[in-house]
Amino acid sequence: MTSPLPEQPLIYFITSGSVALFVSFQAAQTETGLAVGLVGREGALGLQAALGFGVGKLKLIVQSSGFSYVMEAQRLKQLMKRHPDWLMVFSKYLWTIYQDIARLAALSHVHDIKRRLADWLVMSDNRCDHEALVMTHEHIAHMLGVRRSSITLAAREMKLLGLIEYSRGNIKLLNKPALETLAAL
Repeated sequence: MTSPLPEQPLIYFITSGSVALFVSFQAAQTETGLAVGLVGREGALGLQAALGFGVGKLKLIVQSSGFSYVMEAQRLKQLMKRHPDWLMVFSKYLWTIYQDIARLAALSHVHDIKRRLADWLVMSDNRCDHEALVMTHEHIAHMLGVRRSSITLAAREMKLLGLIEYSRGNIKLLNKPALETLAAL
């Protein structure tokens, strides 16, 4: 009897859509936790596996559906041996992700929900190709580690200020510069 071959870690080069990097408070579940990053059309998931660091502990949750190119980590590792300059490109990208994770962690500690919501909406819009963001208040609450009712109250206030409009899980940013200012306060 032969055992199945182990699955190779994969690298996803995202071309559209977005994926949240999620940390669970309890290892085997995603019901409680916090999104600490968001990767969209600008990035890749799984690069650390090609660099020899394994698959990592972050849970990946698709926020907006889309497309990506997929490559086995081992194949990318081989290609990097032939193109060593790629290592610097990937290192810079991973440093950027690291900075985003640190920023989001700090935001969750010091900012109120409305500012965190504004930041998440701006970041989501920057990383997706969709005219409207497709995500529910429940999803956003899950990503930010807060109650859905808190997101609903903050979103209602933003709607009354003319910053966003939303209906049935579709969110449209009406005044992105004002949202960026709100997020940066």
